[in-house]
Amino acid sequence: MQNDSSALVQIDPARTWERFVLVCVNWTQRECDMDQPASSELNLIPDFNLIPDPETGLALLAKCPAAETAEQALDRLFWHSQFTYWRNSLAGDRLAVAAAQMHCVLVKRLPPTWLCRAVHKLCMPDAEKRACDDLRKHVLRWQAVELVRGRHPNDPRNFKTIVQGDAVWEEAAKLVAGTYAEADAYTVRKSHALIRDAMIRRGNVMEVTVQSYKHAVETRDRPRRRKKS
Repeated sequence: MQNDSSALVQIDPARTWERFVLVCVNWTQRECDMDQPASSELNLIPDFNLIPDPETGLALLAKCPAAETAEQALDRLFWHSQFTYWRNSLAGDRLAVAAAQMHCVLVKRLPPTWLCRAVHKLCMPDAEKRACDDLRKHVLRWQAVELVRGRHPNDPRNFKTIVQGDAVWEEAAKLVAGTYAEADAYTVRKSHALIRDAMIRRGNVMEVTVQSYKHAVETRDRPRRRKKS
């Protein structure tokens, strides 16, 4: 199934860790547009809770305007710390999740969505953890391709120039280089195709779940198993 060009990879905090949701959103109409100052009532928290990876969050924070209220400055500090803990946890720091929890306790803030998912993941069986880890890598590579194609205009990494042909996969591989989802151009292309095939539509929402991902992997690998048999 083809994805909507305006789809954004994000996590629905009302669901479990294993559900990846691709929701059609126009970021220019949301507070995630960091060029616009946020009000005290409509602050940055709900949007930052929907950020799909720590690198995106840190890049958006870097665009915060210099002139900000004390409340916005505290929000920025909180999220910068949380995105840093998140990035460290993905890099293998086993104490990062505990540190992020302690941070929330000390500043009396509710734990962000990423942290709730991380705690949930710690309770999963090893097989499910591996499936979730693999799915996340594929999703981040899919997102890199969408950025190269210019489909996330309010993401600082979004490409402004048109990239065509196989160059798309090369540029997307550069975006994920040195990250949790690092891969060569060939693997990025395969990941993008896998997520595209794993998407299911529910109303106006395109989503990828662990189950739909496993089904897509099984469908992809079926011809290989037939050849071996």
